[in-house]
Amino acid sequence: MKFKHPTVTTLTLGALDTNCYLAWCPDTLEAVIIDPADAGDTISEEILRLGLQPTAILLTHGHFDHVLGLLEVKLNFDDIPIFLHQADLFLIKGAKDSAEHWLHRQADPVPQPTNFLRAGSTFSFGNCSLTTIETPGHTPGSVSFVSTVAPDDVHIFCGDTIFKNGVGRTDFSYSNTLDLERSLKKLLEYPGNTQLLSGHGETTTVAAEQKNLGFDE
Repeated sequence: MKFKHPTVTTLTLGALDTNCYLAWCPDTLEAVIIDPADAGDTISEEILRLGLQPTAILLTHGHFDHVLGLLEVKLNFDDIPIFLHQADLFLIKGAKDSAEHWLHRQADPVPQPTNFLRAGSTFSFGNCSLTTIETPGHTPGSVSFVSTVAPDDVHIFCGDTIFKNGVGRTDFSYSNTLDLERSLKKLLEYPGNTQLLSGHGETTTVAAEQKNLGFDE
């Protein structure tokens, strides 16, 4: 079977304009939800509008702005499994309190992950497949999800590791600048036309960010 890239709808949600991605197989409508950032009702309504069959929630990392829609989505779709890297479990456990501190409003409880991600964790949905790579630095458990159709045809959901014209923050006590640098090198070794779908902002490419970060010199 030849894999396809998933069709993607981007929902930019919440006070921090966080990208939630609905990625689905165009043939079967099986889908995964990547980072249900906020407004679980909006996410659920879009899933129903598109007629999707969600199979998993995949979290690039545990920051509150990427998980505030978890509870409603989980309740609306029959306790759909939630996947997170174990190194970010402490962030999920504190996500509700962090959200209320920074947003100055009540937040829904944040469900705990049902499964832990590791390097090589793979998710197949219809004729699409995503493989997990570890990209720590911004947080200890940051991961990216890679869709590979051919060696020179790759899309990566990269969370807050890299953005268009920017990289993830490392000024948190648990962040690690050297880890982030290693993760950036890992991502920027992919072909230049590789699509990078970030946790905030517009989609960019490996070639563009190689140039921005001086990796093309």
